[in-house]
Amino acid sequence: MQLARNELMAALEEVGPDDWSRYVPYGDRTLHELLAHLAGADHAWALAAQGLLKGEGADQPPISPEEADAAKHRAIERGRSRTSQALIEEMQRRRQLVISLFELLEPRHLALPLRSFGERHNSVRERIWLGYHDRMHAADIRRALTMHWQPQDLRLLPELQPAVDALAPRETLYVAYSVDPVRWEQPSGVPGWTYRLLLAHIATGDWVLQHHLRHIIEHGSVAPWPDVDAGNAERVAERRASIDRRLVEEYLSMRHETMRLLARVEREHLALPIEFRWEPRPNQHTVLEYLLAFERHDRTHRDQLRPAMRYLR
Repeated sequence: MQLARNELMAALEEVGPDDWSRYVPYGDRTLHELLAHLAGADHAWALAAQGLLKGEGADQPPISPEEADAAKHRAIERGRSRTSQALIEEMQRRRQLVISLFELLEPRHLALPLRSFGERHNSVRERIWLGYHDRMHAADIRRALTMHWQPQDLRLLPELQPAVDALAPRETLYVAYSVDPVRWEQPSGVPGWTYRLLLAHIATGDWVLQHHLRHIIEHGSVAPWPDVDAGNAERVAERRASIDRRLVEEYLSMRHETMRLLARVEREHLALPIEFRWEPRPNQHTVLEYLLAFERHDRTHRDQLRPAMRYLR
């Protein structure tokens, strides 16, 4: 956790007085708003640790996504009028409190489930490793300082909202930024792929979906399936020497392009027939069903990356 916090602080030191109004790609928060989120982020973890020390945990109702988002918005609103230095000082005070509470936890606490919305992996031992959060937002800061970004108003069909929500990168980033750096070159559960090559596939995995979306948008029909296996192998081979940081950046860029394409999909496109290549033929599905099913690709490969997460050491 301390190494990750050092990385975050180093990124913050690169932010100049005129940079706090820069937007973080690929979202709609400024760096000052991100800092306000960071200043209050440890509050929930301090409450969770206090609850565990009191014997609470598994019996507590899980927080909902709406409650989590509302807490983030409150922290951002509260921090709008505060200086960056004041927010950094608050962030450091809260982290020291969390570490002090974590030091009081015993092995029996680590065995408890820590309730959270929609999560299958919710052990205390995994949850209290906060390094991923600092590393993820350190990357946000670096990205904001190297890209001139303006929030984009992507208007999507209501029918596509479940697919868009499922394709949000949050869970994949959580796992990727939690991987132990010493594991990247070790074999993953996918034959022939190290964990780095698995991340390379995750980073470029939208290419087939984008291939279909572009053809549908431009021609109003579904294209034949490309040679998916050959295409995947080629893209992974091209990135054999890419560092994990660059692969995560490519993943985010690819996913944003997917969102831009989804915003161009029209309602009549959703009913077009498409066969799923992974099912025996004949099979009949619609483009909407394909878009709703694509999140399985993320979930499958994210789970294959999970054994390399640092908390398991």
